[in-house]
Amino acid sequence: MTIVQRVMTHYRVPFFIALHERLAATGIHLEVVHGQPTADEASLGNSGTLPGARVIRNRSLRVGDRSLCWQPCLGLTRTSDLVVVEQASRLLVNYVLLARRAVGGPSVAWWGHGRNLDAHGASRLGEAIKRPLARRSDWWFAYTTGTRAHLESVGVPAARITVVQNATDTTAVALRRSSIGPAARTRLCRALELADGPVGVVLGSLYPAKRPGFVLDAADRIREAVPDFQLVVIGDGPDRGLVDAAARSRPWIRVLGARTGDAMVDAAATGDVLLNPGLVGLAVLDAFALELPMITIAGDHHSPEFEYLLDGVNGIVLPPATTATGFAAATIGVIGDTRTQQRLREGCRDAARRYSIEAMAENFATGIRAALQVRANGPDRG
Repeated sequence: MTIVQRVMTHYRVPFFIALHERLAATGIHLEVVHGQPTADEASLGNSGTLPGARVIRNRSLRVGDRSLCWQPCLGLTRTSDLVVVEQASRLLVNYVLLARRAVGGPSVAWWGHGRNLDAHGASRLGEAIKRPLARRSDWWFAYTTGTRAHLESVGVPAARITVVQNATDTTAVALRRSSIGPAARTRLCRALELADGPVGVVLGSLYPAKRPGFVLDAADRIREAVPDFQLVVIGDGPDRGLVDAAARSRPWIRVLGARTGDAMVDAAATGDVLLNPGLVGLAVLDAFALELPMITIAGDHHSPEFEYLLDGVNGIVLPPATTATGFAAATIGVIGDTRTQQRLREGCRDAARRYSIEAMAENFATGIRAALQVRANGPDRG
């Protein structure tokens, strides 16, 4: 069977390795095909390399105000029993795969959220296409339980849905973080020239949806009320210049750029809270593994993993209309209350155990075996 990805991100590599091992143990051969990131995507620093993957060159097409993508993978998937693709209306090969399936080609499974959760950025045409297409696949690999509920609401049979509980390789992050005690944390703070006092962390790609300007505004207000507050920014992207400019006039801000693995964990371990007023996605899993409570703002723009964040349990979720002043006040409330910090950190540890790459790979492998069995039994494809 084959999984086709538009691009390969570094956080997906451990998942595919774990999935390959589980499938191989039951005699199923996995091929992964992926394209190259665009220039803007490459600037985010999220690209990854998967050993053994087949790399193709995607082609972009503009139709009006829409950007479409052609993935030349038909030849590479011709002999597969099952092809898993991202469910996105702009991926043109998906329609060809469905047509080929109708004349005896491989079964087709969707992997995704079932809709664009960013209501402001969603294309009306694209979302209108997604609804009927959601019912046309042989199987569904849904990101979360919320995705499953949506799919069932548009007519996808529950028996054809596998909830994978989308995750990243947080086991290594959690192990590294657990090895950093108070003395080691002090040394890491000194290495970054951080003074004594509470530290807020910004972690992940820097682009408009993450609202870095809002974070900087809130950080200024926190600093006014808590003079020893400091901010550590771990990430890169199109808005890196905005953060660098702020840091030049604010010696209490440290901009470290993109870091991964142990280097990311060591930098994040200096923090007390993770500040993210913008888009919440897979970074929430890092927050759990880092025992770093996330403070964010509710809204309709988040990725499915936002479901994992529980207000007052493993993070703080503020109302949609929260201003920078309100965000700062909530942050001050957390960093000034040891009991609240301890409660939220325990919630993070519990969530990190629940949402793991191992569980995701096992869920996905179970779904693949079920989808292949449906094919063997001769499914009613609708």
